[in-house]
Amino acid sequence: MRVFKTLLVLTILFVLPLNFSVSEPLVQNGTKQESWMGIYSDDKRVGYSYNSIIKSGEFTEVKEFTNLKINLLGKDTEVYTEGSYMLEGYKILSFEYEMRSDSINLQAFGKRKADNLVITLDTVSGKTERSLPIKKELILPTLIPKLLTENKLTNGEKFDIPLFEPLSILMGMDDPVSTNTIEGEELIEIALGKFDTYKVFSDFQGSRSTSWITKRGEVIKQEFPPGLIAKRESKKNILSKKNSSFNIINKTSIPANIKIDDPRELSYLKIKLEGINTKDFDIDDGYRQTVNGQIVEIRPNKSDMYESSYALPYDLAEYKELTQADFLIQSDDKDIVAITKKVLNGEKDPAKASKKINNWIYKNLKKSPTVSLPNAKDVLKTRVGDCNEHAALFSAMSRAAGIPTKTVLGTMYYKDSFYYHAWNEVFLGEWVAVDSTYGQFPADATHIKLIEGNLAKSGEILKVVGKLNIEIIDAS
Repeated sequence: MRVFKTLLVLTILFVLPLNFSVSEPLVQNGTKQESWMGIYSDDKRVGYSYNSIIKSGEFTEVKEFTNLKINLLGKDTEVYTEGSYMLEGYKILSFEYEMRSDSINLQAFGKRKADNLVITLDTVSGKTERSLPIKKELILPTLIPKLLTENKLTNGEKFDIPLFEPLSILMGMDDPVSTNTIEGEELIEIALGKFDTYKVFSDFQGSRSTSWITKRGEVIKQEFPPGLIAKRESKKNILSKKNSSFNIINKTSIPANIKIDDPRELSYLKIKLEGINTKDFDIDDGYRQTVNGQIVEIRPNKSDMYESSYALPYDLAEYKELTQADFLIQSDDKDIVAITKKVLNGEKDPAKASKKINNWIYKNLKKSPTVSLPNAKDVLKTRVGDCNEHAALFSAMSRAAGIPTKTVLGTMYYKDSFYYHAWNEVFLGEWVAVDSTYGQFPADATHIKLIEGNLAKSGEILKVVGKLNIEIIDAS
């Protein structure tokens, strides 16, 4: 029930050691540079990252490795990411990327073809391909600090830099951009010594990090959500210590001000959202959630009120995009189409059909926290996952049935706190929230929608993490 995939993307992105130039040769021909950083939470090391760069003739190879130890519902999981990038100058020619844990072995490969980067995702269900148009050159995060420091920086200067980061691109973010603001100069001290640095604020998908960068473009320290710090260290120091675990779920939960005794039976919720501007999100939808300033009222649909206004498949242009497949929601995959037909057994009423799909996923998927990309084909094959996997497979099967379907991201009340969560909405003549993780049709009133659409919009959840506070005013 936790939306930590996107948080993991952010963590991996910001812990890369960023220390190379774009105005001069990255390194001298035939030489190698390396960098190590330890990653800390509450003064305990929870991971580390490594980066190397080798230049050979006209080509440059950048290698990256990140290790994080994450605690999910009492279970420690080691997450490894490894990337290798071949560059000509600073133009990405090809890459190989791998993400491993006890629940995933994801590999991705990319190769430049004319003005496109053709990306192949290889997972447990097989290979999926997408072509990413190169509208402008994307910069590896490892190159940004030297890019910023190639000239003397001025306090208040801003730089918008398009990033190439495999996980965010695989999630469907076509144009991830980092906005970097110079906040002045500062003397920073770490175990390796004292360093004169520029202090730089970076905004990625609405989430802010702070970096301290020397005039040579070396990152000495970084702070980034949710409560992590990366520090430059020696290889010997990093490899001589074991990692503690980082509880990403507890770090991002939002304590409730009052206890709700039976949240799954709740039919009305009135809350005050603090720390965000409600106008920046998909909160006021006009059918389930209404907003007055920072006050939000939620009235879920009644399960006995559905009167379907069409027969499957939905064939009007208005919601056509929400009936189609995309990179990770493969509603046109033959296995997904086949299981959907089997589950529906000829049902043409969209309300009854979506309820059948919801019930089937609820009963047939093992509820287990996973570190993965929410790929519908993978979920159908493994039958395991948390809210992200449930929502991805529901979207694929519902769209395969011809029902307009959204993926929804927000928070849900659970055991005295609100947790980030993913569920779905289906169009049955009206939009109805459904939650296949909990088998709810409709979803209860504690489901507070913040973002709707496709998985590609999931990065927007970063805008609220660490900022949002929820005050319950009425729950009945």
